[in-house]
Order: sequence, then C-alpha cells, then structure tokens
Amino acid sequence: MRGDFAAFRHSARRSFSLWGGRFNPIIPIDDPAEARALIDLFRVDCLHSATKSEAATAFIESQAHLPWPDYQGEFVIDRGHIGKTSTFADLLAPTRMLFEEHYKNNPQADPLVVLHEWSDEDPLADMFLATFGGLPPTEESAHDYRGLIQQHLRAPLYKLTPDIPVELPGMVQMSLASFNRLAMEQHYAVRSSRNQPGFYIGNAADFDDLVSYWNLRAADIPLIFYDPAHAARLDNLRDQWLGRVAPQTGSQPIGPAWRQGIAIWSRSDPKTLDLAGFGKQKMFSSVNPVIWNGLNVRAPIMMFGSESVLASVDDAKEPPTIAFMIPNSPLKDGAGLSDQQYVVSVDPGIGLLGNERFTLHPPFLPHLNEFYGRNGVVHWNKARAEPGSLGIVVGGSAHDLTIRAIETRRLFEEIFKSVGISAAPSPAGLVCNRLMRQMGGVDGCRVFRIGGVRDLIERYPPDRSFTTSAAKQAIRAVGSDHPLSDYESLYIEPRPPGVRLTNDAVLAHLLRKEVFRPGLKLNCPSCRLEFWRSLDDIRTNAECEYCANLFHVGPQLRDRDWAYRRSGLFGRNDNQEGAIPVVLTLLQLHHLHEPTSFAMTTAMSLEPDGAEIDKCETDFVFLVNRGRDHRVQVAIGECKTRKPITEDDVQNLLRVAKAFPTDRFDVFMIFSKLADFSAEEAHWIAAANDEYVRRAIMLTPRELDCWHAYERAAELFDINRTIIDLEGMAEATHRIFFEKVARASA
Repeated sequence: MRGDFAAFRHSARRSFSLWGGRFNPIIPIDDPAEARALIDLFRVDCLHSATKSEAATAFIESQAHLPWPDYQGEFVIDRGHIGKTSTFADLLAPTRMLFEEHYKNNPQADPLVVLHEWSDEDPLADMFLATFGGLPPTEESAHDYRGLIQQHLRAPLYKLTPDIPVELPGMVQMSLASFNRLAMEQHYAVRSSRNQPGFYIGNAADFDDLVSYWNLRAADIPLIFYDPAHAARLDNLRDQWLGRVAPQTGSQPIGPAWRQGIAIWSRSDPKTLDLAGFGKQKMFSSVNPVIWNGLNVRAPIMMFGSESVLASVDDAKEPPTIAFMIPNSPLKDGAGLSDQQYVVSVDPGIGLLGNERFTLHPPFLPHLNEFYGRNGVVHWNKARAEPGSLGIVVGGSAHDLTIRAIETRRLFEEIFKSVGISAAPSPAGLVCNRLMRQMGGVDGCRVFRIGGVRDLIERYPPDRSFTTSAAKQAIRAVGSDHPLSDYESLYIEPRPPGVRLTNDAVLAHLLRKEVFRPGLKLNCPSCRLEFWRSLDDIRTNAECEYCANLFHVGPQLRDRDWAYRRSGLFGRNDNQEGAIPVVLTLLQLHHLHEPTSFAMTTAMSLEPDGAEIDKCETDFVFLVNRGRDHRVQVAIGECKTRKPITEDDVQNLLRVAKAFPTDRFDVFMIFSKLADFSAEEAHWIAAANDEYVRRAIMLTPRELDCWHAYERAAELFDINRTIIDLEGMAEATHRIFFEKVARASA
C-alpha cells in the first residue's frame, strides 16, 4: 500500500537477493487499474505480498493467472537438516561465476564489487537502498549473501555518512545493484525508445517518488536519484554520473533529435525544477500513471543467455510433442542451486510448419497461463505466456524439457471463454477443416484462387459429370474476367522455373487431390439408360444401376471420353463449395503473416456465456501476435459465394468483436465474397467502424485471387500495393469501398 515504507524496503532487499531481482517491479495496490498496468508492463510471473494484509491477499488472489510455481508460496524454503534454499535463482550463481572467472587462483585480483552501508536514520537511506542495493537480514535469507560476497569476491564495505558527499563506485567496480544483473542481457523481443540514461528528480522521503524511481530502473533505464533538498550531498554524485553518461563533445548523435541529451524524470512540473547543473541538452519525461500503459515505458525481457538447440518432434500421435536438452543452465552443477527455479523461454522456431490443427506458438495472453500449463507442459502452475515464446518454470537440476502442442480449436474455445463467449466447432467448420486437410493444409488450397476452377465446381453439381475437354475449357475461362492467363505464374505444386501453369496441370492437380474423380458414362443395352461408374468401380461386366442387367463394357470403351464428377467433400450435395471463400480468405491471411505468428480455425458456433452477444456463427477465427508491441489481434469473418451479407450478419459479428477487452485485443471483422458487394452491403459493413477504430475488412475476387491481396486494387485506388497487417487491410478497405479514392492517372 502507498506510504508503507517497511514494505518498500522489504521488497527492495528481497529483490536484490535474487539474481536479476532488480528488474522486479514494486506494485502498490491502492489503485487496482495502475497495479494491473504494472503487472502487464513487466509481464510479471508471480506475485508476493510484502506485507500481511487482507487487501494484498485479495489482490493476489484476483490475479489467479500468476500462481506461485510451488506450493510453499515463500521465497525461502527450510528443508530441515538439509538447510535453507531459495525458491528462485539467488546471488549464489553470479557469486560463483565471478569467483571462477576473476578471483579463483588469483590472490592479487582487485575487488570488482563494492558493498554500501548507511544508517537507517539517514534521510537518504531509502534512496541509497534503491540505488546501491541492500540485502535482507541473514535470518530471513537462504544464505548469508553479504558474507559470501565479502569472503569470495573480497568486496570492500563503503560507508555512506551525512558528512561525506555520495560517490559512485569506480569505473570498473559494481555496486550490489549492478552486481545483481551480472551476465544478464536484454532480449530483442521487446525494445524501448525511452531508455536514455539520466536522473530522477524527486523527494527521497516520498513513497511515490521512491517506487517510481525503482520501477523505472526495473525497466532497465539507467537513472540516478537526485533530491534538491540534499544537493550538498548529491551534487558530487550528479556530476560523476553526468560525466559518465553525457554525450561527449563532438560525438555523432544517434537517433532522432528528441532522444538526444540527458533524460530527466520527475513527478514535479519541469518549470519548478532548477536543471542548470544537469547538462546542456536535456529531455524531460513526466512521471504519472499514464507512463505505465505500455506505450511509453517498456520493460525489456532480461535473460541469462540464449542458445539454439536441436529438438526432436514426435507427430506420430496427437498432440505432437517436442523434446530438447536445456543447454548451459545458469544453475546446473552447483551446490545449493539444484532446487532453485528460473524460467526457460522456449521459441520453437518454425514449430509445426504446415500443421494448422496444432500450434507450438501460443499467443501472448497471460490470463491463459493455466491453460497453457495444463495443455502444453503438464504442470498447471509452471507455464508463462511471453512475447514470442512460452516460459516454463524449471528447477536448476532440469536438463531437458518436453512440450506438447496445443490444439488450435481448444485454444480458440478458451480465448472465447475468457471473454464470456461459449464457442464450439460448427458442422460447416468441420467440413472446411477437412477440406483443408484433404488439400494438404491451407497453403495447398491455392488452386481455388483460379477462377476457372471455381466455375467448374459451381457449374457441375455432384450428380453431373463432365468430360476432360469440358473441364479444360472451364479452367481456361477464355473470354471471362478471370482467364487462366491471369494465374500462369501461380504455383500450385512444384514445377520447373519459367514454366507457366496450364489447364492440363491444374486438372491433374485436382485429380491428385481428389477434388474430382474419373469415371465413365455407360449405356445399358437392356433399358437403354445412361449411368455413371467411377474408375474404382468399373469391371469388365457391369451391372446397370437401374435394371440390374449385367453386360460387357468392352464394346463401349472404343469411343468413350473420361467423365469426371466432384469427389470427397465436394461430392456431397449440401453446398460444400461454400467453403471456398473461407479457405481463400484464410490463404490471404496466411500469406500476409509470418507462419509462426498466427493460429487459425474454421467456423465456430458462438453463444453468450456472460458476454452481450446473440447466438451466431463466425466462418473462421484468425489470431496473430502483432510484432511491434505483441498485442493480440483477432479476425472473425463472414464468407459468402454469391449470397448477400445481411445487416444481421454484420451486427452479430460486431457484438462479438466488442466483447473482447481493448486492453488486450484488437478485433477485426472480415467480409469476403466471390462476387462484388452491393451498395447496401457496403453501407451495413461501414457501420461496423467507429470514428477512431477501423475494424471492417472487405475482400472480393479482386483481392482473393492475387498473391498480394491489393496488387490489382492498387491499380484502381489510391492505396499501398503491399499491405503487411490487418490494420493495413482495414485502411485499404476504407479507401476502396467507403471513400472510393481513385488513383490519379499518370
């Protein structure tokens, strides 16, 4: 709670006893919204109360997705005669590392770590704690960390007294706060533009200033606290720090002008601050609750290191699994370290490329941590969603890991459940999913981009057959607005470079994929009726399906052409061709995004389970992690062949879109047709957009048939030819269908 200095000191000292603990945020819970913003910003793995209070306990229980990774719920575990051990990686590992590298067998080594000491009555005591670091009492710790550092790292003790100006450790020396991050580095997944070194100007006796200062440093922003009321003691510290971090005269500036100079952070109005002694060029940043919204300060992912390993994939059964060794564990082979826990962040690379039914890349949705744990790593409290990876809590003795792939259908059901919607696969979705599997995955559905193929499927119902010449003529589509010549560079299967796609190759591909099956039309000599037999059912002596007459087919084969009929799913007489606009839409989304960044599933039935929606259906669900800030984007859609999209279709999906919380999701609504949209349809779809939110995306054959969705539309409208994300598709839709901004003639 705000004003609880004892809790602040307990949190700071406990954090400094953990390896990398200086990057732990301190979270006051007076304002639940601000507290949750800090949890989201720092991607907190678990919560621990610095004070025993009902309010703190209730808040922690409200964050059920951040369970403590064991059942003791404490930082220190007493194992009786074995002794105490730290629940998490503590200072034993970096102490051993620095000893092995610098001090072992080197009695003349200079000290690299400096410990600081001050009086609890010093008015700057809490600022010293946050800046230089301090440790909890030995009786509350797993080990005597101070004694170990002094003994093995020969760390001198520097006393801070009111009569001596405060100084930084030497250039090659580290305070405890700096030693706490030994061998740690930032991961590239999260980058911040607000990490310039500088100063925090505030009141050393103000709780909010101390917590803000701590949390800014926890975001790896190199800052020193300066209290103007103690200028006599801190001016020397300010000048030393300024000399180390200020841009050198004549140095080439890096980055935009607004990022140059010394960063000044403060909760005070800059007009009230005397900044004369802080360098010539300064950049002021106001400290207020807004900076923790993820758009200003960004907390990096700090890691002990990274390694690439070879994993074995077992996809012989469902769900598929991957298994791999944990290389170079920072805690392995160390006495007292085997029981300590840390997080292994797993990025499975290409994962299960081409398998749309399972994923090894769960989206960055921390509220699904328990679901990821139960379905991906067996232990419900060990999984942590991370940007671009899945974190798994392991012990120091762990030497290998096995991860199960998560079924995308169950993943989407859980996501909808989390926003108050009950979701289940619909019959149409099961059919569409089976079609994609028949074609070898969504990328294998490229052949349906060819307008002539769609004409052929639509023209002949399952009980009508067609000849080879009729099929090839339909595929060529000469004289239509989608001739095969428009698709000659499309690769539906491997072929030599420079060889254009032909109707023979298209028909052969459709037969191999069993979209059509070959057969013969036979005439019964008895009843003189014509009937069709598939190639698999043709025998020398055929039985008429009408009169059961048995006759020899040999004489009829002299002048017979093959007769084809729709096969498999397309052989069902219940409009299975309606799956084509769905797979074409998913195909465009598939090509638009990195294969490891998205998950998708076909049609789902949606019912309210707390959310204010009507019972409806979405023809697909597509989810992608946006790279720059790792927000989760969801696309739901309505796909038609030539039937109209109704106002109810739009409003049903709009209610579903608005059921998703905006702090975690961006939701888009995609409407696609194998025909042009009417003015009435466009009017209803346009109403789905708000003044500042464009969520509607419209796709016609012009966009669905191309490799780049908007390459043809860009010739007619003033839009970017290359669109790389869902926001770009929504913007292009607005300019094409609503504003109708034509491209100027050259």
